[in-house]
Amino acid sequence: MNISTQQNTEINTQIDTQISVQAEPAIFISSAQIQARIKVLASEINQYYSSVGYSSKFAELKDNQKSIVVIGVLKGAAIFTADLIRALDLPVQLEFVRLCSYGDSTESSGVISTPDLALPNIRGRHIVIIEDIVDTGKTATFLKKYLIDQFEPASLNLVSFLNKPSRRLVDIKPDFFGFEIEDKFVIGYGLDFAERYRELDYLGVLEE
Repeated sequence: MNISTQQNTEINTQIDTQISVQAEPAIFISSAQIQARIKVLASEINQYYSSVGYSSKFAELKDNQKSIVVIGVLKGAAIFTADLIRALDLPVQLEFVRLCSYGDSTESSGVISTPDLALPNIRGRHIVIIEDIVDTGKTATFLKKYLIDQFEPASLNLVSFLNKPSRRLVDIKPDFFGFEIEDKFVIGYGLDFAERYRELDYLGVLEE
């Protein structure tokens, strides 16, 4: 084992040890609360898009109308995206991008890495970004600017599972969000710490 590999192993072991002292994270928002809120959120989004000519997911698209492009931000928003689009009564084209600003930390680094921004030609379309959480707002701001510059969308809405305004560093807010939370580091329902806890069906709190 070389020195670099040994150092990485030691770091990963330290992270696992810190996490493993918590048997099971305390429930902050239950699975039932999440699913109930998604139904209400989907209704709000449906209502907005009905005002621009969309009636239901099975209605025939009129003239040059196309499906609404939903872009889920991986990895954190994957589960929320899947649940939300199934609750929507809208025709959807699903796409994903992958962005990251946390790494293995409990705080956003403020540096946006872009492992995958590949998208088809969605110029002039109605676009919905789906995020897991908007805290500093830097990731969402970056992605909104990128989509506007590249595709000049007919409309662009930001939907976030969680909104954490106490951490905001830029002037941005979700157009729709599931829950507004205080300054806690939450995990579960797609959100992770060092790639753990994403599979939980509830939102828990990671105690430091």
